[in-house]
Amino acid sequence: MIRRYITLIYCSATLSGLFALPTAVVAQEQTMTREERIKALERLKMEDARWETVTVMQTGKEVPLEIENLELPPLSIFLDAVIENATVRRAQSQVEQQKNEYRIEKRNWWNYFRLNGSYAFGRFNSLNENSETLVDWYQSTSVGTRHTFNLGASISIGLGDLFNRPLKLKNYRYNIEQLQYTQDEVMEERKLRVLEAYNAVTEQLATIKAKAETAALYNAQMKISENNFIQGKIDIISLSLERARRTGAVTNYEQSRVALHNSIVLLEMLTNVRIIKE
Repeated sequence: MIRRYITLIYCSATLSGLFALPTAVVAQEQTMTREERIKALERLKMEDARWETVTVMQTGKEVPLEIENLELPPLSIFLDAVIENATVRRAQSQVEQQKNEYRIEKRNWWNYFRLNGSYAFGRFNSLNENSETLVDWYQSTSVGTRHTFNLGASISIGLGDLFNRPLKLKNYRYNIEQLQYTQDEVMEERKLRVLEAYNAVTEQLATIKAKAETAALYNAQMKISENNFIQGKIDIISLSLERARRTGAVTNYEQSRVALHNSIVLLEMLTNVRIIKE
């Protein structure tokens, strides 16, 4: 019986202390003078300024100030620029290389024919000894120029090459067709990535203005709440709640600016189209 009585007294005292604590805080705030409220408000502003310098400024230090007012070019400009991408150009080069090999194979029938020819040019001197009586000999000399031509042609056709030639040409055509399909796949994949990046930038541009207006609204409301706190119309708890809402709105706005900047940079890398002008 004694233990139960002591327990009830202890619990009652604890609950009374918990309910009495906010009352004591409110009573302490009500006894604050105007100068003390101004000093408390200045301390809160210093903490907010320190937080903005460390967090917000470092996060968006490379983001242009007027990025939310950026006008995005039409989608067709970015889709047309896909052809200048290195991956797409490599696929096009592979197709052209295979086409050149196909042309060479089509002209290989010229190897069945052989042409040969020769040409010789020279001068000669001829010394002759003549005699009619076998006693009196005399010499004669003749000088001349000689041209010699030799032309010929031959045909050599391998039966294996002759019968396999249509199959070789068809194989080249199949390779060209497959490479063209690969090129189309690369372009479609690249266009899909460009479309996704473009939609992301468009969506973020549409929402960042609303977030900027929300942050501006909370900044204006914050000034009203600070004035009410100085005049004693609201307590420090209400002021802290207002500052927390304002901090959340500003943080959300700055994060949206950074996300928009990153999306624009990605779109520029995919298309080589300059959007942010330095």
